[in-house]
Amino acid sequence: MIAALRRFAGNRRQQFSRWWHSPIRRRDRLTGAMIGAMAFFWIASLGRLAFAPSPELGQLALWALGGVLLGAAFGARYPRLTTCLLFPFATIGTGP
Repeated sequence: MIAALRRFAGNRRQQFSRWWHSPIRRRDRLTGAMIGAMAFFWIASLGRLAFAPSPELGQLALWALGGVLLGAAFGARYPRLTTCLLFPFATIGTGP
C-alpha cells in the first residue's frame, strides 16, 4: 500500500514537472488569463469591501473591472504561476 502511494506521488510529481517545463502554448495563456481575471475580480471586489468603508456601487464596479483587467494581463504573462496559485480564488462562489 505504501509503495503504491509513493509510486503514485512520484508519477504525479513527474507529470507536473513535465508540464511546468514544457513550452507555453496559446491555450496556456488563455487559461491563465481566464483564471487570473476571475481570481482578481474576487480579490479586488472583496478586498475593497473589507478594507474600506462601504463604497458606492459604481466605485465597486470600477474596482472589479480593474481587477479583471489586471488579472487577465497577469494570467497571460505568467500562465503557469497563475494557474497554480490563483485557481482556488477563481473558484469562489461557483460551488453547488
